[in-house]
Amino acid sequence: MDLQIDLLKTFLAIIDTGGFTAASQVVHRSQSAISLQIKRLEDTIDQPLFKRSGRSFTLTAEGETLIPYARRMIKVHEEAVAALMAPDVVGAVRLGVIDEYASRFLPQILSTYASTYPGVQVSLRCAPSAQLVSALSKGELDIALVTGSSNEEGIVIRNESALWVTSEKHSVHEVDPVPLAVFTHDCVVRKWPMEALEKINKNYRIAYESSSEAGIHTIVSAGLAVAILYKSSVPDNFRILGINEGFPDLPVAKIMLKRSSAAQSKAVEYMAQHIQDGMR
Repeated sequence: MDLQIDLLKTFLAIIDTGGFTAASQVVHRSQSAISLQIKRLEDTIDQPLFKRSGRSFTLTAEGETLIPYARRMIKVHEEAVAALMAPDVVGAVRLGVIDEYASRFLPQILSTYASTYPGVQVSLRCAPSAQLVSALSKGELDIALVTGSSNEEGIVIRNESALWVTSEKHSVHEVDPVPLAVFTHDCVVRKWPMEALEKINKNYRIAYESSSEAGIHTIVSAGLAVAILYKSSVPDNFRILGINEGFPDLPVAKIMLKRSSAAQSKAVEYMAQHIQDGMR
């Protein structure tokens, strides 16, 4: 049994993006080519990986079992390739990352990158998406990890559900009008809570603003307001609110990796790859 790396990458791309169509943008193949790759992988293990129903799918037991092994195999493969190529990689990388991901994903990514490419200098800027996109267009950044949309140029590397959150110890979500803690005007998701509540005619007021996720956490923890956070960033001591509490569904954020057309060095290329691998 030969589990080929490119087939495993396609399999994980489908899992991480939520579908065959979205995965095609990540692995740069057509949807039909992706389907053929999955068929090859299923033939290799002689087991189905997905249960298909129209355009939707669920994983089989074998598919669930394969996920952690596939991630480990790809990680080791990339580290081996990078280690062999590391002596040639020098220079600098100017990286911009949205605040929500700076502390959650970057430590491991940057640690692995630094150990593989010790000769590369990395400068890091944490800011809202709008500021990072602007800096990228001005040539101030080489790579930016931002919240975007499907019609934007860039690679979608993660889909993030946005959730309503409140403090477990307080009932501020029952107040009328409900006080909101929102991000500042240059944040893409700032308008999402207001638009969602207006659609169901639920009263609200903007009680607090913050430019950072840490600020939003502090306000919610104190029981002062309701906020929205990405699913991966909801602390264990926060309560998630939903339809039963009167809070409607929110959009799904597309986390995109954007790269300056002028940034063509190996250092930048490998940083982009490390980010994609580290966030799957």
